[in-house]
Amino acid sequence: MKTKKMQKLLLGTGFICACGASAFAGTYANISIDGDFSDWGSVPLAYTAPIGPSDAIQYENVYLANDANNLYIRFTLYSPRSDAFANSYDNLFIDTDNNASTGFSVGGIGSEMLVQWGGGYQETSGNFNAGNINNLGWAIAGSADSMDFELAISRNATYASDNSPVFANNTIAVLLEGDNTSYTSVEFVPPSGGLAYTFAAVPEPSAFALVGFGLLFITDRLFGGRRNH
Repeated sequence: MKTKKMQKLLLGTGFICACGASAFAGTYANISIDGDFSDWGSVPLAYTAPIGPSDAIQYENVYLANDANNLYIRFTLYSPRSDAFANSYDNLFIDTDNNASTGFSVGGIGSEMLVQWGGGYQETSGNFNAGNINNLGWAIAGSADSMDFELAISRNATYASDNSPVFANNTIAVLLEGDNTSYTSVEFVPPSGGLAYTFAAVPEPSAFALVGFGLLFITDRLFGGRRNH
């Protein structure tokens, strides 16, 4: 985790914007974190960042999706980074209530959760690290050229402090951040306010699927019962 000195460097960015961004509707998708990005085909581009400083991670395109269990984030880069998020310089902040006036002030959001080096940490107003996150469900995989990454975070994550759910609200804001080797924040995606995202609902089963299940059940009762005699 970063030192208090690094926390002060981040605090300077917290008052860029005090307002939440307008959320866009989420995309429901079943994503496998395996470095094969073909299952992202139906997920729209959420944001394209301008190229950032070369002394930190250089985010390019960002995509967001979810299913019933996980939040999924995909990002491409302007330059390869083989250890993306496997270091203490690449950070993910999540404003779990999309309210800039609550949580830790950074990059125009109020962050309730920081993910750094695969670990989750609770954040509160004025507190960069207020305790651990349990059941984070962190998974990440990248392309062979280290230019494209996908990651997952469990929607069942809880705060270690009181076991309350991290994702208690349906709309969140996501902020990708990058430090240089001096732990100075030089990359924010987006620059301020985060990417507001509303979780997509679990799709209802289609009428065709329900009818098919009903026929299967009836068939099993008829022929299964005969096999038992």
